Order: sequence, then structure tokens, then C-alpha cells
Amino acid sequence: MSSKRPEHRAPPEIFYNEEEAKKYTQNSRMIDIQLQMSERAVELLALPEDTSCFLLDLGCGSGLSGSVLEDQGHVWVGVDISKAML
Repeated sequence: MSSKRPEHRAPPEIFYNEEEAKKYTQNSRMIDIQLQMSERAVELLALPEDTSCFLLDLGCGSGLSGSVLEDQGHVWVGVDISKAML
């Protein structure tokens, strides 16, 4: 069974370069979807109310999820395989 994830088929630089990062960060539909998913993820975490949490975002991409976390008063650190996305 072969993996469908791009980074398992070739070096990440091929799929996660500056050109691809730009497409991702400038697509308003993609941004809207990411923000909605981030809000839902925070909801599912059921974090304590009125408490600032320290969160790790693995695969943070351009940091769109981080803006949702910050808006809700949390502190976060993001890590991504693509230098271009950071």
C-alpha cells in the first residue's frame, strides 16, 4: 500500500515550496475553511474557560490556526515541514 501523502512520495521541498505556500496563503476559500476548522478544533479540545492555554500546532502552515488561538486568548507555538509556509 503506497502512501498518498506528498511528503512520503518525494522530498517536501517539491510539494511545499514558496510557490505552493503563496497559493495556500492567498486563496480566500482556503483561508475561510482553515479558520472554520481551527475554530472547531478548539471547540473539540474543550479547553478550560477563561484560562489561557499553551498549545502546540504541528503542521501549522502559515499560522492561520494560530490567529484563532490568539483571538481566544491562548499562546501557541507552530511547527511545519515547509520553511516556506512559516
